[in-house]
Amino acid sequence: MIREITVFTNGESSEISTWSNVPFFFTETLIKKGIKVNRINIYPEYKSELYFNKYAVKILNRFYKNNTYNYFRSLLHFYRTRKLIKRGIEKYPNSDIFLFLTFSFSATGLTNNKIVQFGDWTYDYYFKYFNKRKPNWFENNSIKRENTQIEGSDLCIALFPAIAEHLNKQFSTPVIYLGNVINAVYKPDKEEIIELKKNSNSILFVGSMKYIEGARALIDAFKTIFKKNPKYCLHFIGFKNEDFDIIPENVFCHGYLNKAVKEEEKLYYDLVKNAKVFVNTTPKWGSFSSSLEAMYFYTPIIVTPYQEFIQTFGWQFQGGFFCEDNTLLAKKITTLFENENYLETCINAHNSVKDFTWDSYIDKFLFEVEKIKK
Repeated sequence: MIREITVFTNGESSEISTWSNVPFFFTETLIKKGIKVNRINIYPEYKSELYFNKYAVKILNRFYKNNTYNYFRSLLHFYRTRKLIKRGIEKYPNSDIFLFLTFSFSATGLTNNKIVQFGDWTYDYYFKYFNKRKPNWFENNSIKRENTQIEGSDLCIALFPAIAEHLNKQFSTPVIYLGNVINAVYKPDKEEIIELKKNSNSILFVGSMKYIEGARALIDAFKTIFKKNPKYCLHFIGFKNEDFDIIPENVFCHGYLNKAVKEEEKLYYDLVKNAKVFVNTTPKWGSFSSSLEAMYFYTPIIVTPYQEFIQTFGWQFQGGFFCEDNTLLAKKITTLFENENYLETCINAHNSVKDFTWDSYIDKFLFEVEKIKK
């Protein structure tokens, strides 16, 4: 039986705002299962990161177009992090598992205890799938360091199925996929939310600047919708007014909402519950975690049919629409609003994800790590 796990995270795992809420729910659920959790923050040291990115990265950007190499990916940060990991191992020698909620670092070569890594995708996968270019010399060295960490682990757990398939072809370390999870603070009240959906005219987008392409496409679509029916409104979570050139009428930007702050948490869930539809048609990735949470709160979604979503839900997904061409987005949204089976779509959205609980996920996680302990 697993009794003690030391968890290394890029940020404070006790804070819900860290990495899309994942470390918080992961560690808190482990604790609820009666497991002792030792938390270690391996986030970059502030001053070192500030100066490195201000000077070194600025110089690199002159020589390498679209450079992504920064302090986090640097050899300097790698050595510093290895020291933190070694201290953590010495402080908690009785840990059954050293768990890393990242693919970038592990305890490879520092312990005989079992090492488990958990992550969304690797730096190498980022270039192959998202960036579609060869990494520069510095980026490539960072990839090699990361690959060494993965190869030295006893088990890797990928948050998405296609990532698991990709990594299994690349490494001898077993890589598994256990499903996905909803990062919701509380359970939805079906009757309350369905009633809100009936009378809603609200469109919701959740995402950061990396989803700006999808956000701009939605604003363009909303202009068309609003001309025909000025009762509709559009809400952005994760964007401020200054992130856009022009903010049309009935478009509201709420910025980043921190669930650790009660007022912001309430606003976040009020917006989700009141939304008629969740939209993020950014190519290749549509804010997966936020999509799941919206669906859990009976909100139909409109996203591009990106690889991970299709592998999770299939092409026959009944909880909303796919939109590959943003010139058709206004029509897709209007069709959903006017659909006589709209409430059935709401229920389908919820039912698609209702079993993606952290309680179930951690049970599967413990089952797998107990196998490598034997």
